[in-house]
Amino acid sequence: DQRTRAIVSLALNLKITNCFSVQARGNVDYVNDKFRQKYYASTAPALAGNNGRYIDSGNEQEQTYGDVIGTYKGKFSDFSLDVSLGVSISRKKANELRYDSKTASLKFANVFNIANINMNTSAYISEQIDAIREMQSLFVTTQIGFRDYLFLDVSARNDWSSTLAYTSRESRGFFYPSIGVSCLMNRVLKLPEQVTSGKVRVAWSKVGNDIPLYITNPVAHVLAGGGIQASDAASFEEMKPEMSLSVEVGTEWKFFDSRLHIDFTYYQTHTKNQFFKLPAKDGDEYAYRYVNAGNIQNTGVELMIEGTPVEIKNFSWKTGINYAFNKNKVVRLHAELPVFQYGPYGFSSSYAMKLKKGGSFGDIYGKAFKRDTDGKILYETDGERQGLPMIEGDGNTVKVGNANPDFTLGWTNAFSWKGLELSLLVDGRYGGKVLSQTQADMDMYGVTKVTGDARDRGYVILEGEKITNVKGFYKSIVGGRAGVTEYYMYDATNFRLRELALGYTFPKRWMEATKFFRDVQLAFTARNLFFIYKEAPFDPDLILSTGNDNQAIEVYGMPTTRSMGFSLRVMF
Repeated sequence: DQRTRAIVSLALNLKITNCFSVQARGNVDYVNDKFRQKYYASTAPALAGNNGRYIDSGNEQEQTYGDVIGTYKGKFSDFSLDVSLGVSISRKKANELRYDSKTASLKFANVFNIANINMNTSAYISEQIDAIREMQSLFVTTQIGFRDYLFLDVSARNDWSSTLAYTSRESRGFFYPSIGVSCLMNRVLKLPEQVTSGKVRVAWSKVGNDIPLYITNPVAHVLAGGGIQASDAASFEEMKPEMSLSVEVGTEWKFFDSRLHIDFTYYQTHTKNQFFKLPAKDGDEYAYRYVNAGNIQNTGVELMIEGTPVEIKNFSWKTGINYAFNKNKVVRLHAELPVFQYGPYGFSSSYAMKLKKGGSFGDIYGKAFKRDTDGKILYETDGERQGLPMIEGDGNTVKVGNANPDFTLGWTNAFSWKGLELSLLVDGRYGGKVLSQTQADMDMYGVTKVTGDARDRGYVILEGEKITNVKGFYKSIVGGRAGVTEYYMYDATNFRLRELALGYTFPKRWMEATKFFRDVQLAFTARNLFFIYKEAPFDPDLILSTGNDNQAIEVYGMPTTRSMGFSLRVMF
């Protein structure tokens, strides 16, 4: 992987009168990604051809944003008024060219270049030329204050998206408002002197979202070797924008001259009119059609506690804890869509991510052991599989876990001493399940320590029962991509040193002596240095080797990248 990135931004502020000002901003974010991956000959046939597989991909993205905002601030007796009216435009242009030999293989084994790819329809070529997505917006926000303790916030926004071209909403876009009330309790009530400030708030909001690019005017795809793949779905001419409605209640308090800060939030959101692809009705020209449907509910709590336990001359220590949990529920999908399958399911028939009414986002479905009414595993009593556990259903039909954690925790610390700064972020997730398809594959071939130990013992222990047919258990029941998914579900609880940063800001007197630099800071940053897993299918360091398109290591929900680097910031 290689990334080149450049960001340019510009801002202009004009004060027209004492009450009115105008702000104009603009930025350009340019990203160029290069990705190459080599699969050597003898890689599993599901992933590569006999002579290997080669992927060469280049992606270029340019994001441009600009806005102009006029702001009025005035005070009238006991009331204050703060109004902002603005327009904005955001534009994203993408160019991409990707070659992937897939199972078409290479002409000569382990020769990794584009010219060596067998260009037939089993290979894959994807190209985007100036794929442009643009959003134009008009928005207004208003805050009315009463005696500097009670505030009413109202906002409204209308977006016009280029992805809605050729629809009935092309000219009018989609509109969404919000309203909120907040009160500063320390200005209403007489509070103890230890309380610096207190605030309670409640808000209701509605947020809109457009649809994917080219859905309203689908284009055909040209396959490797010149084949034509026509669009399989009718253009989406009628649509409703996806809408998220949320209610939030919170409170925020500061104590001991703001050295202790507590912020608590409870929220509930309903996301409706999601974008789904359904089979076409009888007589339709296309195989599929697009619809708006669904209602997914999220309910959760967020708690933040921050403080400064030590603050003396030349030294300070700041620390903070973040806690959050979210409960997700699929309230409704569509009358013709009882189950929606998504996520990584192309390489296996034994697991899939599915949405079902009453279920949750992140539910993992697979194969499971067949059990009696008491929950005990049932075993075959005759035939070649005698003594081996029975399997429930066929394919990914049984829920075997959910990838989302029960709650998350974060702990930050920042130490400062004479220009030297040390910061640490430890975060973790408790609960949730992950699936290791890699462990299942290796077990089927008998190349893991677990299978070796079982052969040495002469049996496998499964929920207290001895299974003496070790080879049959791993090769015919649980192992491989068609095995029992339940057996390879692991607790995703883990904690890690997410970030460690050590920085030094050079003294001001040094900068004044140069008469050229205003500020110079040198920093070292490391991410994901240490891990603690409650239950890991194999050495977590293996996870660090996964790439953008590496299906060889499939551990859903545990992507990890370890990185270290230096940075130098100079201000003139």
